[in-house]
Formats: sequence, C-alpha cells, structure tokens
Amino acid sequence: MSGRIINNTEVKRLPFPIVGRIKAGMKSEKGYPMSLDHFIATGAYAPLFTQAYGENPSTIQIVFPSDDAELVCREEYVLRDNAGKLVSTGDGEDFRVYSEKTKAYKTITVSEQPDIMDMLSNHYKQKWLVTLTLNFIIPLVRGIMGCWQFQTKGVASSVPQVRDAFDAMLKNNGKVAGVIFDLSVEIHKSNKPQDSSKYPVISLVPNESISNVKKITEAKKPVTMAEIQQIEK
Repeated sequence: MSGRIINNTEVKRLPFPIVGRIKAGMKSEKGYPMSLDHFIATGAYAPLFTQAYGENPSTIQIVFPSDDAELVCREEYVLRDNAGKLVSTGDGEDFRVYSEKTKAYKTITVSEQPDIMDMLSNHYKQKWLVTLTLNFIIPLVRGIMGCWQFQTKGVASSVPQVRDAFDAMLKNNGKVAGVIFDLSVEIHKSNKPQDSSKYPVISLVPNESISNVKKITEAKKPVTMAEIQQIEK
C-alpha cells in the first residue's frame, strides 16, 4: 500500500496549485484595456507579491517547476465564442473541441477533420488567437509554495521571444526546471504610420548571476518573527 490510488490514466498536473496570476495590463475605470510597463498580481496572495517586489516591478525572478512545456510553457491556438466561452484549444494537429450536442469537450485531429480550424472559426464567427501560458514559481514571494500564471497573446513579439528562450535553454542545458529566469516587460510604441498604440513586450532571460542567486538564497530562509512584526506595522 502506497497511500495513493493507482491511476494509470491520470492526466499531467503541476506539482503545486495556481495561487495567483501575473499581468502586464489592466482595465481602466471605463473598462478599456490598458497596457502596463510593470507587472501586477491578482488573487488572494497578491499582497505577498507586492511585499516582495513593490508596486511597479518591470522584472521578476521566476523558476519553472517542470521541464514539460505542456505544463509550464504552453503555446496553443485558442478560440472563444462571442460571450468569451472557450470553444477549442489546440496545437495545430490535435484540438480539444466543445460539443454543443454532448456539452463536453472531445479531441479532434486534423487528420480526421482537415478544415477543423476554418470550420469552427466560421461557425462561431470568431478568430483564432495564439496564447502562450507560463506557470512558474516566484521564489522571492515568501511564505507560500504555489505556481503563478502569466499569459500573453503577443504573437508577433512576446510569444516567439519567450517560447524560443525556453526551448533554447531546454535544448542547450538539458533542463529548465530549477533555472532562474528574469521575466521582464517593456512598453513598445507602434512604428506604423498614423498608429499611436502602445503594447507590452515580454522577455524571458536565463539569469543565474550572483545577485539573482543571492536573492533566491535569501528568500529561502524562514520568515522571522521580526519580519512579521515589521510587516504588521
């Protein structure tokens, strides 16, 4: 007896739960999307993020808990209906599609349905988006062990930079789990004529410099009573 139910069909899961989300954007008072030049955290543990990094951090240190890209650096096509409900996700070959008849998701491959993307897009009258989802630990957020999630849809900028940095580290180093990365955000202005739009560009850089390693080492130390009292003041 191992104290655990044996299940050979168990799906892949992160080793820790998602405790909050990191964003580089927010909605204005009027409900319009706004790009930010810094990260913000949401969720019950957001105050711990602010405690670690202050109000406007443009760079944070992250560590991936797995080498599995599907779990920690997942790039996928996403289609939602006009109400924002998830219709389908896929990698270009396998798609998880919601069935209006069975009210459940099922897997459809392009070999079974070559025009699956066009068919769904035309049916729901919505465009497919490319989304990159990162799940990681933020070591400097002390007192809690969990994963934070960040998503970007910057298909021409952020998605390829972050994806390629992850893949290159995995290929050259043999692993990404446990490696310290800097996740950074910077506001870029459009170069298109008559276009004054601004958008955040995300970068992922492996950084095991002495200063970063020192930060992580300090963060691993137990929280002292003096620190708790200082926080409560």
